[in-house]
Amino acid sequence: MSLILEQIRYENVKILISKILFISSISIVVMVNFIDARYNLVINRTLVFALLLLSLLCINNKLLKNIIGFIALTLIAVDLTLQLYAWSNFDSNFTYGFALSVMNTTGKEAFSMLGLYWRSCLTFMVLLSLFMLTINCGINIISGKYKRYPAILLVLLLTGYTVQGILHQLRISNVDSLAQRVVNSTPLSTATVFMQAFSDMSIASAINKNTPDYIISVSDTGIDNYVMIIGESERTANMGIYGYKRDTTPKLEAERKNLLLFQHAISPAPVTIMAVPLALTAASVQETTPAKYSDNIISIANKAGYDTYWYSRQGKGGAYNNVITGIAMNTKQHQWIDQGFDDSLLPELESTLTKPGKKLIVLHLYGSHEPACSRFPNDASVFKNGNQDDDCYDNSVRFTDDIMGKVFSQLSHTRSSVFYFSDHALIRDPTRAVEYFHAGANPPKEALEIPAFIWYSPKVETRNKWIGNYQTLWSTDDANTLSELWLGIHRDDMNTVSLQEWLQNYQKPIIIMDTTGKKFDWKNMH
Repeated sequence: MSLILEQIRYENVKILISKILFISSISIVVMVNFIDARYNLVINRTLVFALLLLSLLCINNKLLKNIIGFIALTLIAVDLTLQLYAWSNFDSNFTYGFALSVMNTTGKEAFSMLGLYWRSCLTFMVLLSLFMLTINCGINIISGKYKRYPAILLVLLLTGYTVQGILHQLRISNVDSLAQRVVNSTPLSTATVFMQAFSDMSIASAINKNTPDYIISVSDTGIDNYVMIIGESERTANMGIYGYKRDTTPKLEAERKNLLLFQHAISPAPVTIMAVPLALTAASVQETTPAKYSDNIISIANKAGYDTYWYSRQGKGGAYNNVITGIAMNTKQHQWIDQGFDDSLLPELESTLTKPGKKLIVLHLYGSHEPACSRFPNDASVFKNGNQDDDCYDNSVRFTDDIMGKVFSQLSHTRSSVFYFSDHALIRDPTRAVEYFHAGANPPKEALEIPAFIWYSPKVETRNKWIGNYQTLWSTDDANTLSELWLGIHRDDMNTVSLQEWLQNYQKPIIIMDTTGKKFDWKNMH
């Protein structure tokens, strides 16, 4: 009798230990992911982890269980360790920069850093030991005929995440990677950052390795400094120079006599990562093959003998920046500035202008990107008495205009020209919590009607500039061709018309692509 009672107590203790280990493992995954993830992602990741543990507990073959468990649980322990490392050392989530640092670390560097970050190594060992104990010391809490259910439910859950991701790609946006979207809902979420970093490095490498063998001629334009300014999220509807009621563009209007102002410029896509590559490369809405990205305005300017520079306030990595970064990396000098506001690019411009030779300088602004209230300093707040969202957005436009005025001032005593265009516009809807926002699938016209102009300094001879209002409907899908002619570059396999002749003869259908890849004819849009 005592033997039976002892056996019962042993089984009870074993059940208790099993439950403690299982609950502890689950709790750690929940707590660590709560550091930087939304509650729905925490739930998704926890469900996957719980079903994985249950599936492993139901495997009778101990060797098979430990092989599968060691591989899967090692990866999860690494994921949690990386999250804890970033949080404890930098009070941050595990970001793109961390991933790049890890990927670019040599074996020798990695080994030497183990001593420095021994606490993270210890954390990893503790987590992995706990998880392995959980699957080996746990009891079979699921009876025989139901043992296959956890694995089936796990497969169904992952299939559900995949289907959800595919539907998002089809209905909303295919800019993001489907694989990353699915992995982000699992306890291997930091892998998405590594996947993005690897993708970005591959794209940048491909763009810079496959530069076309241009056969070109270069005509004398009488211009030494070409400054291309890529705006962000700026709407013609909120610009005084285009008829807006508020005085949001005084500096631009003061330069009307030096402007070729595009009255009907259209962006080919409603988001930056689609619109800017289409504007700067030989890719087009009708032919968006990645191979076309290597044929871009930077590579042909390099071929033509221009010194090329890129200064950006935008992000450097990620699905929404990688192609642009790949193009930028081909310049002679490039820098991403993440401090301050867009005017932090002006010292870089001023310094570059002192260098000899003909130059193409690209400034990529943050402009009026949502939230617009964060795009200008407090002392640049001019509009204060209206709707807060309108005031913020209009102040961001006015701040961009102020930057333009400073650029014009820096260039006014040199033979220089500026080509400005916004990547895309925004939708304004006063009924929404966020009044100004990006379009996505099925964009309206207002999200694509953008400002564009070419400015010439007074030092450029009259015969080398064309000013006035350009009334023809024109798409920045062709900004690369315009830029080449602006720079005086002519391809031997194309006609050698001037910028003015090309624009005067410009007549083509304006085709738009939304974030799902669907195409629209402008004349049929609303």
